[in-house]
This record gives sequence, C-alpha cells and structure tokens, in this order.
Amino acid sequence: MNIFKTAYKIVRENSDEIYRGFGFKHLSDATQYYVHPENQSFDGTTTLCQPIGEAVILFTRMLIEIGKNNRFGDYYVSDDRSTFYLETEVPEDYRDNGVVAKNIFLYRARCTGKQVSIAAYNKNGVLLKGDISDLSSQYKLLPVFMVLLAAEMETDSDFRQRMDGFIEAPVVDDFVNIHEDFYQHHKLDEYTLSFEDITMPGNAGYVSYSESYEVIRQNKNSRKKAVHTDISGFPDGTFTDDQKKFIPSLSEEFVLPENLGSVCNAVSSGDMLAVLLHGPAGTGKTMSCKLICQSIGLPIMDTINCTENLDEYVLGKFIPQDDKIIFKESFVTEAIRDGGAVVFEEINFAKPQYLAFLNSLLDDNGFVRLDNGEVVKRNKNFRFFATMNLGYFGTKELNQALYNRFNGIIEIAALSDEAISRMLTARIPECEPVVSKILGVYHKIKKKVETEELDIVISPRNLENWARLAKYEGYIKAAEKTIIPVAKCDRGLEDAMRGVIMLYKWE
Repeated sequence: MNIFKTAYKIVRENSDEIYRGFGFKHLSDATQYYVHPENQSFDGTTTLCQPIGEAVILFTRMLIEIGKNNRFGDYYVSDDRSTFYLETEVPEDYRDNGVVAKNIFLYRARCTGKQVSIAAYNKNGVLLKGDISDLSSQYKLLPVFMVLLAAEMETDSDFRQRMDGFIEAPVVDDFVNIHEDFYQHHKLDEYTLSFEDITMPGNAGYVSYSESYEVIRQNKNSRKKAVHTDISGFPDGTFTDDQKKFIPSLSEEFVLPENLGSVCNAVSSGDMLAVLLHGPAGTGKTMSCKLICQSIGLPIMDTINCTENLDEYVLGKFIPQDDKIIFKESFVTEAIRDGGAVVFEEINFAKPQYLAFLNSLLDDNGFVRLDNGEVVKRNKNFRFFATMNLGYFGTKELNQALYNRFNGIIEIAALSDEAISRMLTARIPECEPVVSKILGVYHKIKKKVETEELDIVISPRNLENWARLAKYEGYIKAAEKTIIPVAKCDRGLEDAMRGVIMLYKWE
C-alpha cells in the first residue's frame, strides 16, 4: 500500500484543518514556503495533507514534552536501527476536538522495514478492535506516520537536523519543509500495514529517544550557562595619542557577542596574534573585529579590502618626491613596526603572491622584508585580523601554511533577530512598527535559498537598504529595487520573493 499518496485522499469528516498546523488545511497550497527539488506535481506546487501534517505536529509535540521532562510518549530504536517502536498517550484536546475518536487514549506502533503495525487502546488499556482496511476509522494513519517519522529521525541525519530545529523553534517554514521532505522521500514506497496488539520492548537492545536526549539536554544546559568574562585591555601607555585616535568607537547598537570575550583577553595578552573570522556575508565579521579592538583599546591602523585594494605594494612602494625616489611605507608596515591592528577583509579573494609576506610576519620571530631591502621586525603589540566568506564565487582556499598561522579561527554565526532588529531600528527608526515583518521576509527567503542551494545571498545589509528606501515609496515598491534584485534575474525566484513579501500587510 502506498500510504503517502493515500494520505492525500483521506480527511476527517468533522474538519479539513490540520490540527495545530499553522492554519493549513487538507490540500493547502504551501508553495510560497518551500518547493522540494524532486517535486513532480503537474504545476510544481507544494501541497499539504491532513494525515501527514497532524502526525508531524503530534510527533513534534511529544518530543518537545520529553525535552521539558513532561513526557507523554516516546519512541525506541533497536541497536541495529532496523526496528522502531512508538508509544504515545493521546492528549485530551485531540479527543475534545475530534482529531481522534473519543475512546482512543493510547497509540502504539512498530516499524520494521516496510512493515508497520499499529494499535489503539482505550482508557483502561484495552486494545480496540479493528483492522487496517478502513484507514479513516479511528484515524489510524496518525500512529503510522509517527513511527515512520521516528525511523526517519534515526536514519537520515539531515532530517534529524531539521526536526531538531523545529523542536527548538516550531515555525511555519520548517513545518512545510519537514512535511514535504518526508512525503517526497517516501512517496513511491509501498508498506504492509496491520492492526494488532503490540508489546513494547524492554531495555535490552533498544534505546529510547528520551534516554538519548538526556545527554543532549545536559550538553545544551551546559552550553547555555552564562559565562561572564571580565575583559582586560592593553595597559595605559601602550599606544601613543595619535594611535589611540584609531581605536574604534561604535554606537550602542553594536554589542560584543558573549563568545568573543575570551578572544579579547587572548588578543590583548598576546596569546592570539592572528585571528581569522569566517562566515556568510552580512554576519558582522568586520564589525566583530572592531568590537574586539574597541573592547581592549586596540587601534586599527588599516583595513584592507582584498577584493579591491590588495596588490604588490601592500607594504609600501617607491614614489617620486622632489628630485628623488623614496620608499613610502604603507599603514600596514607602520602597524607592524609601531604596533596596532590591521584587518584584511575577504582575505581569500587575494592573489596568493600578495599574501606571501604573512608567512614570515606571523612566524614566531615575525618580520617583513620591504622592497627597499629593510627588514622590519614585528612590534609586540601588533595584531592581525582577517575575515573571509567560504565557498563564494571568486574565493580561493587559503594556503595551508598561512591558515595554520592563525591562532584563532572563529565562525561568526548569522546575526540573531535581536541584533538585526536593534540595528534596523537604530539606523532607520521609522521601520520599528514593521521590523518583525522584515525579519519574516528575510527568514523565508533565506530558507528558500538554503534549501534549494541557490547561488545568491540575502543579508542584513539588504534589509537596511530596503527599510531606508521604504521611507520614500513604501515597502512593496522599495523591495523591487533592494530585495528582488538579490535573485539575480532568476524570474521564478523573483516571483517567489514577491509572493513572500505580499504575505504581510505593510501599510
């Protein structure tokens, strides 16, 4: 039996709404949220169905309650991951709202390969009689899909990651993604179903989700523990008054991420001479460099954009002066000689020959040799910062010898909603009433880009440009000049982005 395709033909008589399913109904069109790469529907649309959707919701609710130590169900996986059991009490609201029959209080299910058995029990734990011929009776597909979701969690790491994210923050985009991926992965599978009494396995040979989650819970709690780091900067008198003019002074909208406090101390003490920050565009890598330097009183003597400004004269060059030719040192060389920081932005865009001097500069006995023959030894208060994006067009892999010379290699995660909101409202106060909608558009487009592995980037900078122009012509029109161009003339993507923007009321 092809239960995944059958599910699209089954709907409860009392309601076609997917219970707790973000307002979706049976056969709702969810194309604007996600289209699976293997979608083969006639018109290329993503459609949801009630049985799968409600199974995803109840399964997720069960796992969320396990995380809260308020367990009403669990699933079990055999050591060889060939057999899966699931047991869940039916929440009272599911009976009250007619999602399941009034006499169903407990479901059990077992899955081995393509064979699935289910059982439903009443308030007293008595097996309810039934067979699998009428799938709509007692809503038997609910436990079937739940145990298959458990199997998917344990055998597909990508699906597990998506489910873990949905458990942490249940949002509509992820719901559609999980529903569609689950369907597309199994839409051609044939299953044998049976209705029978099921005895749950003992501890031997099986591990429950709740047991495995306990380790995860402990690690998460440990990670969430607030660790306050007292930041120690450079001592007074380390830098001259002229150098101090180059210590960054940023507005209050920019806050040093907590995980960089220890980096600040390592940089000021000299344990970190060279720091590489990497991550997607718009995550604030250069800003993080500035925040570190501001926190410890370290002047940034020069910032080099390697996509434009890095050339063979990075350390200085000969120039005519009066009637002779003199060697003019660059700001980079002055920092190496006298102390302070330099930042090389997008370092993996640079031609390798222009970075060769960094190998000797960042060695234990750091120095550089200038074109005039002079050897400049590295000042003890010199620090080197670099930023880069990974995998973007035009980028290169860093030479391994140079990569190994960085004392700290730090991934800068995407800016949090709080950080983006703080930035937008500080720079464009007029956007405050709709900042949550701006973030909604941002996440929906970003999700589509990531899911379909598109070669485009939408960043907080795009959102800022959008909000600035919207002051003059409104958000829908302004998006045509600031957000839609992100699609790089991909007409299908442009239309999808317009559809996302039209989901919100802007006026």
